[in-house]
Formats: sequence, structure tokens, C-alpha cells
Amino acid sequence: MNKIYQSVMPAECGKCTGLYFRFRLLLLSVGLLLSGAASVSAAATSQDQKISVSLNNGTLPELFEQIQRQSDYLLFYKDALLSKKQLSTLTLQVQEEEVTAILDQVLQPRGLAYKLAGRQIIIIPGKPSEAAPPRAAALPADVLVRGGVTDEKGEALFGVSIGVKGTSIGTTTNETGAYSLTAPAEGVLVFSYVGMIGQEVPLNGQTLINVQLKGDSKALSEVVVTAIGIEANKRALGYSIQNVEAEQIIKSKETNLVSALSGKAAGVVVTSSSGSPGASANITIRGNKSISGSNKPLFVVDGVPVDNSSSGNSTGGVDVSNRAIDINPNDIESMSVLKGPAATALYGIRAANGAVIITTKRGAKGKPQIAFNTSYSFDRVNKLPELQREYAQGTISGGAFVYRGPDAASATINSWGPKLTELEFDGRTDYPYDKNGSLVAVGTGNGMPARAYDQYDAFFATGHTWDNNVAVSGGGDKTTYYFSAGRLYQTGIVPNADFSRNSFKSNVNFELSKKFSVGSSATFVNSGGNRIQRGSNVSGVMTSLLRNPTTFDIGNGRQGRDAAGDPATYVLPDGRQRRYNTTYDNPFWSVNRVPYKDNVNRIIGNLNFEFKFTEWLKLRYKIGLDNFSDQRDAAWDINSASNVNGAVNQSLIASTALNSDLLLLASRDLTPDLHLDAIVGHNFFNNVNTVQASDGNNLGVAGFYDISNASVVTSRSNLSRRKVFGAFGDFKLGYKDWLFLNLTGRNDWSSTLPQANNSFFYPTASLAVDLTEAFAMANHPLLSYAKIRVSYGQVGNDAPIYSTNTYYNRTSIGGDDLLTNSIFPIYGVSGFEREISLSNNKLKAERTSTLEFGGDFKFFRGKLGMDVTYYVATTRDQIVRASISATSGYTDQLINAGKIENKGVELVLSGTPVSSGDFSWDASLNFTRSRNTVKELPTGISQITLQSFTALSSLVMVGQPYGVLSGTRYQRDEQNRVLIGSDGWPLIAATQGPIGNPNPDWLTGINNTLSYKALGLSFLWDIRQGGDIWNATRAFNSYLGTSKESGDQRSVTGHVFEGVKVNGEVNTTPVDFANPANGLNGIYWRRGGTFGVSENYIEDGSWVRLRELTLSYKVPAGVLNKVASRATVSFYGRNLLLFTDYSGVDPETNLTGDTNATGWDYYNLPNTRSYGATLNVTF
Repeated sequence: MNKIYQSVMPAECGKCTGLYFRFRLLLLSVGLLLSGAASVSAAATSQDQKISVSLNNGTLPELFEQIQRQSDYLLFYKDALLSKKQLSTLTLQVQEEEVTAILDQVLQPRGLAYKLAGRQIIIIPGKPSEAAPPRAAALPADVLVRGGVTDEKGEALFGVSIGVKGTSIGTTTNETGAYSLTAPAEGVLVFSYVGMIGQEVPLNGQTLINVQLKGDSKALSEVVVTAIGIEANKRALGYSIQNVEAEQIIKSKETNLVSALSGKAAGVVVTSSSGSPGASANITIRGNKSISGSNKPLFVVDGVPVDNSSSGNSTGGVDVSNRAIDINPNDIESMSVLKGPAATALYGIRAANGAVIITTKRGAKGKPQIAFNTSYSFDRVNKLPELQREYAQGTISGGAFVYRGPDAASATINSWGPKLTELEFDGRTDYPYDKNGSLVAVGTGNGMPARAYDQYDAFFATGHTWDNNVAVSGGGDKTTYYFSAGRLYQTGIVPNADFSRNSFKSNVNFELSKKFSVGSSATFVNSGGNRIQRGSNVSGVMTSLLRNPTTFDIGNGRQGRDAAGDPATYVLPDGRQRRYNTTYDNPFWSVNRVPYKDNVNRIIGNLNFEFKFTEWLKLRYKIGLDNFSDQRDAAWDINSASNVNGAVNQSLIASTALNSDLLLLASRDLTPDLHLDAIVGHNFFNNVNTVQASDGNNLGVAGFYDISNASVVTSRSNLSRRKVFGAFGDFKLGYKDWLFLNLTGRNDWSSTLPQANNSFFYPTASLAVDLTEAFAMANHPLLSYAKIRVSYGQVGNDAPIYSTNTYYNRTSIGGDDLLTNSIFPIYGVSGFEREISLSNNKLKAERTSTLEFGGDFKFFRGKLGMDVTYYVATTRDQIVRASISATSGYTDQLINAGKIENKGVELVLSGTPVSSGDFSWDASLNFTRSRNTVKELPTGISQITLQSFTALSSLVMVGQPYGVLSGTRYQRDEQNRVLIGSDGWPLIAATQGPIGNPNPDWLTGINNTLSYKALGLSFLWDIRQGGDIWNATRAFNSYLGTSKESGDQRSVTGHVFEGVKVNGEVNTTPVDFANPANGLNGIYWRRGGTFGVSENYIEDGSWVRLRELTLSYKVPAGVLNKVASRATVSFYGRNLLLFTDYSGVDPETNLTGDTNATGWDYYNLPNTRSYGATLNVTF
């Protein structure tokens, strides 16, 4: 839905004519941008559009709204232009009249004029007249006009738009700057060019008109939303900030708002957990900074910070959503990404890791508009690990590979059996595990060869997503409104998996008087669905699916949802589970008999008012609420692998966050050359979080998942509270509209810190110099705009709650990689124990200091833009757990120690390689290169664990990048050569060590949009270089004999490993990879234990993917026949192409969801490829 955009430039920019351009930038490579930039320009609309207007005692804004509704034009104007005279009532009745003719008739008598730039109409000051200009029909005879257009240096300008005012006549200049057109002899030629000041030249019968255009650097700036919801001109900012167009978010068709940001902003790294419905996604800006705390940025919606946490994501269980998934992308008007402390300091400690500022849609004065959009897509698995289809379930016995099926007395989980060519079916009809009978040796059955069943084909289904939204907006002189409702429903590629989101939103604003206005915003969301077990979990669907032998048909002759809907697929006639081994659940059992459902109800809202004391001083207050409840119900039916007797868990998570901001804002000229914008304010934040849960064990009746069905019930509850008070100030000084100084300071008082240290102050300072304005460079043909900037800032991060005192908790018994912890009460016995961590009443806040340099540049009259930033961020006083002497009665204590450094380069390029007539090509590229290093840890501590398994851990280690992968590895000599034992096998090191870096080397997003008349094509390439992944799935599958490599290389004999003996001699001893004479433990893939040697399974997670592709068509107005004002049909795809050397599922996924530990693949649920269609209609 197009809206009238009003310029919000500072008052001192009045000479800018109040315009700004919002480029819709789409991605392209650097080479394409540079090669195309020198020959591009914006073309004028080739044919004016006709509309009908009916106004009775209306106003100019109402006329502008009608023009936008009935045409493709966007109108830009500055509020200050519309004085009482211009806002006088207007009565106008026209039918099928050209837009420019209507504007000529209405604007000139009101002292206004306009400029045309393609489809943009910019309202500017003009000369008043007593009557409307003569209509095009009354103009004298036509003449042929010729001429040329140059810049101030006399160089020809290609692609200048030239139109005859009040008519549909128009053309553009050629490569030499020349033009010709037939025009009325007394007409007015309008010359417009992006980045230049337009001109209007009366013909007065002339036939030769040469024009020289001057540069307009201010036209190249854009408006962004900064901290506390304050809008600002980007050219006046001394720090990096990036806008993400709402259209780009909507086009992504991602259910999770965080996932929608992938590839769209420099410095932003997004990691998705999987492609399951409602899956979580993690986001970081400029790297990880905190060891024990969250590294997620703050999300702010309409000025109110909102919760984006998740609870329950780990190496096992289900994938729980992060709460940003509750935000409906269709309600978003704009989004800004704030990166460094200079940009986020006013938000305090909650924005220590950056901020994502979201502004939702609002109504505009005019008749009601109804916008409706509907989309449907189907989703399929985009990538799966390859499995071997050659060998049967079995083991080694008597020096030979033997078959051991699911009914064997000593059934095995392994697939180290004989080749399928050595087996056949016996044809038994009473065999419950296969309709073809049991497998026996060739020659002893019915002659039907053994089959290699494809568990992927049997299990995965086609997912479906329906997304419907409707919005109504409008307003009058004193009130504007926006109401919307949306429903998204998604079924997964895993049977029975689904997610839904129902959202309702309202934005209402009242102007009670010229000085006092009130606004309110409210959103209600209901979300949740059926979650799927995954990861390190004997009920995990990928665990049992990928470990399943190729000789066992998990679907029992059926596939997908049909198999899931037939109990015979996963239940034997005697009620036991139908599975290949009792260790793991059949995946169809998991999706039916191990349910996990969540149901979230959430309200986000705010009430705000603004009072203007004078034209330069106003008071603003906003109080916001974010409240949600999350009901979770999980169960394990009787005969489940992890709970043979059955179990249920019911929990309720409730969170209430209250945020209050009081601001006093001043904006005025101190001298003719010096302007001040000042804000002083107070913030209060209060969060209360409760968890109530009940665990029931030993179910009495199968299939009844209620706590009343359990014979043993235990309950637990938890309460956490946190308060933050803040006081802040922000002062911006602008000198002669080219030098901008910004000073901010905030002091926070946090309840999670000791009283003596709970107050901390952090300042920021930034400086921006507009070189174009300072040195009058706006007319330079190469460099049209240049700004350099520098900033320094600090921001704090407080401690985890309850860190300053020692408490008692329920006793627990630790589990392992397969079994979870057991928590008391157990068997009716309660147990409590004091925490093993000693409290610390001297903790202080973590502190991040960031120094940032950068610049914003426009080349070739604004057709190529560049935003480059270099930053160094150092976080000190890390809050970490340090080991202490056991004689103290504790094992560790939270202390302030440690330092982490993040530094990097961010680059954003944007431009229009082609704009000619009906065809245009817009493109942009964002590039991120960051490096993260742990500089210090507490004395005596060599590493801190983020996540661990027996064979690998994500660690924080001095001298290593954050989250380095440390695991089992081979011994090496001083020359880094692998040491080989006397038996010919590589020697395994006694200790684990760094073997991989999960952080990418660099990221790039390349976005393109091509349009031809009513057709549009946009596509986004997402590129990641580097980022190691531990493929534990391949490791365990190889251990069991189900991986493709363990099948392909099983017959390898006489292999000589590259390396040296302990004495330094080159290894020459041959080995066999899988000689049955050596037993199971002699197999290559089992020598390192369950996960092998982790070093072997570290893989490069680089990728190149076509993340988004959209083809759109704007339905002509004649086809709509006044039923609707506009309509667009789109076809789209997501993750259509993926190029990667990674051998597992999509390397974008992560086992631990949105946590600080990344680079883990251990039976992750796969990602998806989607195809869909969308219809957008505006009435």
C-alpha cells in the first residue's frame, strides 16, 4: 500500500526543497555496479496517467492521496510547505484527466509547484498566481524543440527526463545529452535528473533550448529511525545505520522475522536452526561480545522494546521459537538496524548488542483504504545427507558380516551386515516388520531379492504455507487509523508438524489540538503449533531416520502423511513399537506418540502523547507493554524409547515487561549558522517472568497425555524479576548544514547488580562532515556526495539475575549425551542442595567500547552509492564463571574478568545500472568481514564452555575466536604432520584442542530488481565464505555404518595414511578400513569411539544460495475496471539454489537453535525449498 511520504528533514534544511528519495535498493555485485554506473539515469514517465477526482471542500493532502490511489505516482512534500493558504478548502470534479494537468490547475494558484522524477512527484515552492494555468488544449500550435543538457562543467548528461508540463509529452536525452520533441509553442519544458536540481523553461515559441543542471546533494540523503524512535536525516549522523525496506522483508516470505533479515544488512549474521515450522533463528550484529550473557540485539517495535528470547533450545528436545516470530511482517512500515554504541546508547544496557528498530504501518488522512494479500507456498526438503544403500542391518560375528534383523534376539543398531545381494525374502505373511517377509541368506528364501528402502521417500512430506492478511487504513482531519488482521498456517516437511500465527493490530492517532496529540498501538498474537523432536534425542526423528538400516521399511509400505496416519506403520499388533531396534523410536512413532505443543498468547502495545509547548520545544511520553504466556504440553507415550512407562510435562511460561519513556525534545537555531537538537529523558523498565511446571511419570493409559494419567507427579516453579532505571541526554549540533556533532550520555541503575555497583554511565560522541556541502562539490560529475564520519561510544551489559546471592535449588542427577538430567523429587523423595556457584556482591557491568570510522558517498549524480565502515569493539569486565578451590564448598564464582575484541569492515553499494524508458535495473550489495578474538580470561582459566559433547565443545579460549570448536584430534609433530602408530593407524591425541572456527570469514548479499512496464523481477543471492561445522551426524552414521562413505569405502584395503611414525619415518604400513577379521572395533570409523575423531568431521560451511526470487505483474487499471485501485500478482521461490561442499543438511541450520554455540550439526532437522504465489489487492 503506497502512502504519501512527508519529508522530515531538520528545519535548517528548508533550502533542500523538503525532498528526500527512498531508494528501493536491490543487490548486485561490485563489478556490475561499477560497469553500469556511468551510463545510467532515471527516465521520466513516458506517458502520463489519467485519473478521476471528486473533492468537495477537500484539502491538498486528500487530493494527493487520491492521486496515489489511482496512479503509480508517489508524492513527496514537506509539512512546512502547506501553510494556511495551501490548506484552504478545495473543490474539484474531473473525469479521466492527466495527473500533471490536475496538479498544474491546483498548485500554481496556491504558490506551489512540482518536480517530476520518474514516478516521483516532489511538491516544491512556486510563484503564486490568481488563476489556474491554461489547459493543454488551449495551447497554440506545436513546434519541434531540440537542444542539449549538460552539468555545470559542460559535460553531457545521459537520461535526463524532459516533459511538457501539463501534458503527457516526454522524452529523455541520449548519450550525447541531446534531445528532441514536439511540444506546444507556448508550453513549459520540465527537466529532471536524479541528484540534480530540476528546471522549468517556458518555450515562448523557441525551438532551441539548451539547459545546464546543477547538483543537489541533499536530494541524495535518506531518513532513518534512530534510537527512541527519533527520525533523523542520515547525512547528519556520525555513525553507521542501515535501513531494510519493508518490501524486502515481505518478499522473503519467511515465517520468522529474524530469518527474513538474512543477506539484507551489512554486519548482521543470521543463523537458522532448521526448516521446521516455527523454527528459531539467531541474530548477531558485529559479532559475539558477551560470554555468559545474550548476544542478541534489542528489538524495538514502535518505540517499545519487545522480547526476542527463547527458552528450551539445546542439543536435544524440540526447536522452540524465538519470540520475534510473533511479529507479522505485513504490518511493518520500515526497519532500521542500529549497530554500534553511538547508535544504541540511548536504549541502555538492553541494546548492548545493537538494535533492530521496527516502525509499523499507520493510517493517513483520506478515504478508507483496504489492502488484502494472500499467499500460498509448498515446501520441500532442500538438502539431506547421503546414505549407503548397499549393506544390511547387522554386525560382525565369527570374522564375518552377518545379518541381525529387528526381530533378532540380539538385534543391533548397526548396519555392518552383509551386502543386500547376499539376502532375499522368505515370504512370511505373519512377519510384522516387513510385508515381504524376513530376510534370509540367498538360496534359502523365496528368491525375491532384498530391497534397499529409502527412508527419506518414506518419511518426508510436502509442506504447505498459507498466509492471509487484510488491513484497513485512513483518517480525517484529527484522527488516523490502521487496523489489520493476519493468519499464517504452516505444515512442515515432517508429518504432523505445524505452526500458526494469528495477529490483530491497531494503530490510532488523535490530534486533540494543534499542540496536543495522543496515539495508541496494540497487537494481539496467538502463535504455536506441534513441535518435532530432534537432535541428541532417542525420540528425535532425524536420529532414528538416518540411523535406520536400509533394509528396514519405516513406512511399512506407505509414505509421508499416509504412513503417519496409519498406526500399523509404527505399532505392532501386540501394542509394542514397530522399529528396527529398541534403542530409538520409529520416527512415525515420534510424530504421533511423542507430541510437543505450544500455545502463545501475546499482547504488545503502547499509549503515547505529545505536547508542543512552542514550535521548538515539546514533551513526549510513551508507556509500553509486552506480555505473553507460553503454554507447553509434552508427552512420551508408553513404550517410547526414552520413557518406557510414559511421561508428560506441562509448563506455563509467563512474562510481563513494562517500559516507560519520558522525553523533552528541543529543536531550534541558536545562530543563523548553528542548529541544536536536544533530548533529555528518563526510562523505566520492569520485567517479571514466571515458570510453573508439572512432570508426570508412569502413565496409566496409553495415548492419554494428561497429568491426571500419571502415577508420579512433581511440580516446580521459578520467579525472576529485573528492573532498570535510566536517565539520558542526546545533543546534536549542526553547523552551516555540513558539520554535525552528536553527544549522548546515559546512566543506568540495574537491579541485577550489587547496590554499590548498580549505577553506571556510558557516553558516546560522533562527528559527521558533509564534504559536498562544505566544499561546494555537489556539481562534481564523478563524486556527487561525500560524507565522512567518526564515532566513539560505550555501552554496558548487566549481570544474570540472582548473581549477588547464593540460593538453594532442587537436587539433580546429571545425564549424558543421550539421557537428560533427573531432577528431584524422585520416587517421592524431595531433595534440595545449595548452589555450587558462589555469589558475588562486587560484580559490575560488562562494558563495550567501540571506535568507528566510515563514510557515505554518491557517484555519477547519485546513481552509485557507497557506505563503508570500519569498527573496533572491545568488551571488558566480562562476567564469567571462574573456578575456585573446592575447600570453599563451591566450584566456581561469577567474576569480572576477560576481554573480547571484535573488528570488521562493512560495505554497502547501491545503484541503478540501467534506467531507460520502460526498463530499469536497481541493485545493491552488502559485504561483511568481521574478526572476533578472545584476548583475556580470568587468571587460571584456560577456557570457558558454551556447549559440550563428549567429542567436541564450543569454547571461549584465549587467542581463539569466540565459540571455537574444540574436539578430539590426531597427534602431530612440530611440523604439523600426523603421527602414525606402528599398526598403521593415526594416533589420537590424549587431549582435545581447537579444530574449527564456526564464524564466517565474510558474508555478502547481492540483491537485484528489474522492471519492465508492469513486470518486475527481483532476486537475492546470499553468499557465505567460511564458517566451520562439526558434522556429528556423519560421524555417528559412519560409526553405525549407514553413511555413504562407510558404504563406499567399506571395501578399501591396503590404505596407507599420510604421516610419519613417532621416530620421524614416513608411514608405509597399510590398513584395511573394514576387515571383519578385526571385529567392530577394528573398523576405521569406529576407532575414535561413538563420534570418531572429531577432526575428521569438521567441514567448511561456505555456501552460495539463491535465497529469494520473485516475479511480479501489476494488473492494468483497465482490467480492474474500478473494482480495485491496484493489484499485483507475484510468483516466488525461496532457497531455490544452494551450492555448497558441506555434506550434511543445509549448513544454515544449527543444532542448538538461537544460542551462542554455533557450527553444530547432530541430526538437525533439514531446511526447505519453497515455491509460492501471492496476490496483493488494494481497494
